[in-house]
Amino acid sequence: MSERIIKVGLDIGNSSVKGSVLSQQNGLLRTILTPSCVNYIADEKHLSFPDKNTHYIQILDSPLSHSDRITAIGERAMDIPNYQQFDVGSTSYKTNHEITNALLLGLIADALHYENGGKIILAVSVPIVESKTYHLVEEYHDKLVGSHRIKVYSESGAKEIVIDIVLAQVLNEGQAGFLGLLDTVDDSFRQTMETLYATFGEGPNMIPTLQDFLVVDIGEGTTDLAVFRNKKFNAEYSYSVTKGYGTILELAMAGAEREGITIESRKQLQSLLESTNERRRAQRETWNQFMDAERTRYVDEVVGTILKSYGRQSFLDAIIFLGGGFTALTGYSIGPNHQVQMTNSYLFDQLDRVLTKNRKSASLLFGVPAPYAQTINNRGLMQVLTSQRI
Repeated sequence: MSERIIKVGLDIGNSSVKGSVLSQQNGLLRTILTPSCVNYIADEKHLSFPDKNTHYIQILDSPLSHSDRITAIGERAMDIPNYQQFDVGSTSYKTNHEITNALLLGLIADALHYENGGKIILAVSVPIVESKTYHLVEEYHDKLVGSHRIKVYSESGAKEIVIDIVLAQVLNEGQAGFLGLLDTVDDSFRQTMETLYATFGEGPNMIPTLQDFLVVDIGEGTTDLAVFRNKKFNAEYSYSVTKGYGTILELAMAGAEREGITIESRKQLQSLLESTNERRRAQRETWNQFMDAERTRYVDEVVGTILKSYGRQSFLDAIIFLGGGFTALTGYSIGPNHQVQMTNSYLFDQLDRVLTKNRKSASLLFGVPAPYAQTINNRGLMQVLTSQRI
């Protein structure tokens, strides 16, 4: 019997992990969408198991940076008080971060059903600023490949398993996002994007005609601007802004706290802002007052960075926005009449004003609409995984 091989693509964002698990033959085994949260447990005796699917992990031996404590991840971590998220106000890297690696190994263990046996082909994405840092990605890649020994705790007891990563590929998020636009397997996604292209008078094969273009990935803690020249990613003209939609939330929370108004976390604040519950209208209006000023400051910085990405050139074929932070910021979606609709158009309005003032142009200016913007990097990772063999 041949050894089991599975393919795992994970885009570990500051807010959530988006991922897919494929068979060796590229069949989709499962999709992953879980909060980027961990919770460290002081002692095994404090573990509780509300259902048979509850698991905790402990990284025993791995070249990756890690905590040696028992760890809950994702939804289970959020069920326990004082869970931890990535600090979007920090300048520390997500690459080879202990939270990143707990999520990474925990989700791979879940894909293996917490059993030994099998080899992993892995694809992950990192922010552009990290992919441009000298040797950082190469060192991360080298530490990913190999064996990682973890202990898994469930209501039936504890056991050790070994995660064997035989092949890994690390992409930057801008590249992964662009590759995601090439997905033609998901009919719903393809039809939505073709409907969007048609609103600009473009055909379904518009993307391959682009030569010089910019992909702007607005995430929770970073905003990655990936420049493509002559259809190739150009790191020299690409940038990362170490702020994202989560930064707006955190700054709004800090401003509100100075006036004695508090909320549990940025996830809770985003949930409130998206709520349609009439009982929460007054709270939404209160918090939007703190959000508005931070949104404006953030957009102005991103637009200024987009201007820098042109270099000496005065035109681009397209500027393409994507990422969960993008749709949270703008509400960008395709309406029932097949037209683009937004709840907040300041990003596009300000970008148009600044480009016009500086005599810059883009033939097309559009975004990946909800609900697909948040998972577009993972679509790109799947494009990479399908071509991998060992």
